[in-house]
Amino acid sequence: MSKLRNDQKTADLARATAADLLKAAEDAIVDGVSVPLSKVRVFGPVYSWWRLICRTAEAVLLLTEQGFTVEVAPLVRNILNHAYAIHWLADNGDAAVDALVARGDEEREKLCKKLEETGWPQAAEFRAALEQAAAQQPAPPARTAAEQALHDKLKHELKNFYDMLDRYDVAEVYPVYSHLSSLSHTTISTASAYVEQMDDGTLQIRQDAAELGHADVIQLTLALLQAATVVSPLIEGDPLRPSINQALAALGLENTQLLPVRVK
Repeated sequence: MSKLRNDQKTADLARATAADLLKAAEDAIVDGVSVPLSKVRVFGPVYSWWRLICRTAEAVLLLTEQGFTVEVAPLVRNILNHAYAIHWLADNGDAAVDALVARGDEEREKLCKKLEETGWPQAAEFRAALEQAAAQQPAPPARTAAEQALHDKLKHELKNFYDMLDRYDVAEVYPVYSHLSSLSHTTISTASAYVEQMDDGTLQIRQDAAELGHADVIQLTLALLQAATVVSPLIEGDPLRPSINQALAALGLENTQLLPVRVK
């Protein structure tokens, strides 16, 4: 039975479990890793996203220990996004890497055009660097109509988190992301975070934002567990498996499917 509740006991358990997973992550890479040749191309971006999840989770744990609340929402949002994207990347393999690279090329071209349009003096240098990189890259592979359709679909999913979740039949996760987004942008949620509406209609200023419960720490722990479950099988020896099993047992999630299955 799952032990996850939005209470202090669960938060303490999640924090301890997160610390164990973070230590296991450090131990797994301290002497380098060995990756089968067939997995090397996917492993590069997977590894980078995993490290981002781990390091960002560390930051959230440190900040929440110091009493920060709403301020960590953009970090938790990033963790949530990457926890599902890392599974999407490993699950779709080389096709997902191709989509990731293509999206990167498109975003750099978009940035370059913005630099040129707004008169940045570095625009010419950036354009030259883009052209040099493009000249050194191999030509895009020839794709069948079906392969091109998949390529376009994966690029779209990479940019549209709701659709990525929907393809895996976990669209119910999106409201969490949406809530975190409302605390990450210029919204009424952030505009009211440091003031309190009094009964007489006046506003009382606050030095700190109100407590938001324990969901942040619990969510990042689940994200660490999801990410470890993706990364570990890609490394020779599956080094994170003992810590994954220990975390599942501690949280009462032994029979829970952490990684959703693509259905669309």
